[in-house]
Amino acid sequence: MKLRVATLNDIDVIQALRIEMLKEVAEKLPDNLPNTIREYLNTHMKDGSCLCVLMENEGSIIGKAMLCIYTVMPDEINVTGKCATLFSVYTIPKYRGHGYMKQLLCYLLEKAKEAEVNEVFAAAEKKAVPLYQRIGFTFKDNEMSIRL
Repeated sequence: MKLRVATLNDIDVIQALRIEMLKEVAEKLPDNLPNTIREYLNTHMKDGSCLCVLMENEGSIIGKAMLCIYTVMPDEINVTGKCATLFSVYTIPKYRGHGYMKQLLCYLLEKAKEAEVNEVFAAAEKKAVPLYQRIGFTFKDNEMSIRL
């Protein structure tokens, strides 16, 4: 297995894996979703606000994880305000259950540190929560959101 940071040349495979992942959790996807994913990746991978890492096995991409990097108001814990949200964590089904996702997430978090990200936020399916906790994620029970 090989871990690496994705480049613009990987956009097709990242887009395809993102669509595969979303098909596992949604009944129907919007028709324009592949195009909007491609546009997002083109823009944000170029400017560094999207960090994607890939796991390869014999030349094929078998997993990915992404961080959307942004800056918020600095506070007493994060004096630079540089944060990221974890998105699109996915392993191809036949490669699940072998510990690859832990390797992928740890690699991504190391790359985030190199990019001077101070805090990473995540939401995970229940089955993935123990893995996230093993690598250091904790719950904040006052976090909430609203979809507009």
